[in-house]
Amino acid sequence: MKTLTEAAFLAWADGAGLCLDPQYPESAVLVFRPDLQHDRFWEIPAEPERRPYFILALLELIGDWQECYAWRHSGSWPEFADPLRINDVVEWRILKGLGLPLGTADIVKFERAELDKLVTLMFSTTVFGWSVGEDLYIVPDHARFIVQTDHHNVIHVSYRSSADVDEWVSQMEERGFALPEEVPDSTFKRPDWMR
Repeated sequence: MKTLTEAAFLAWADGAGLCLDPQYPESAVLVFRPDLQHDRFWEIPAEPERRPYFILALLELIGDWQECYAWRHSGSWPEFADPLRINDVVEWRILKGLGLPLGTADIVKFERAELDKLVTLMFSTTVFGWSVGEDLYIVPDHARFIVQTDHHNVIHVSYRSSADVDEWVSQMEERGFALPEEVPDSTFKRPDWMR
């Protein structure tokens, strides 16, 4: 596992055809340039024992990647945990055990051989990520997809090509993870593909 600064990651992203969405400059929303991306989202399984399989399915569909970036785009890795907040303590222990750069906003780059660590990070985020500050962007080195954990208990996937959307939907459904038919809550903006 390696780390790099946000500036270094954004420079790499720019060269890979990604950018921060100019419509939301303060939110650090990562999009494809030009903005021709196609999006879908899947609800995170409620059963904790299914979550690693769900996350692994998404990461396997990313295809042939050698490195994957993990960016906590609106926050930093916690430096410490309040001992009176057991959820924070448990999350901090997991992040520390993974060897993350705690107390920084650095981006983490996982090698393919560290797939289990990336699944663990995403699993932890789906359990403890209750605000936008804990959401993660996962971007493979080939930059064909953007995967984003979301505090609304979903994971978004953005695609450069519409041809990839149907394949992902089909593959996820075969693995027992169908697209949702409704948005997860009333604050979630209904996407065009659900209309």
